[in-house]
Amino acid sequence: MTHHVTSSSIKGGAVVEFLEQIALQGDKRPTVVVLDNASIHHAIDPEVHERWLREHRMRLFYLPPYSPELNLIEIVWKQAKYHWRNFVTWTKETIDDEVRSLLGAYGTKFQINFA
Repeated sequence: MTHHVTSSSIKGGAVVEFLEQIALQGDKRPTVVVLDNASIHHAIDPEVHERWLREHRMRLFYLPPYSPELNLIEIVWKQAKYHWRNFVTWTKETIDDEVRSLLGAYGTKFQINFA
């Protein structure tokens, strides 16, 4: 799972930068990126969007509205609440480290089964 953690608000340019990071990590095979329907995910100029996706052999797949059972981040947050349910007051740095650790563990320590 590829992810990016930030404490600031996200703008359309940040989504494009994230997609570029994914493209750079790829091995030139076609890639499907699954997104929820947050408005920021639809904020990219459609003409630039289509051309860029073709050049990078990427497809965007948007989840159906109101489908938290399919949204990976909702599953991650559920795991986070379970994992952190007994925590005491943490500093911002500790929370940032815990979020990165949790997200980095998907595919190794944590598995998601949509079945």
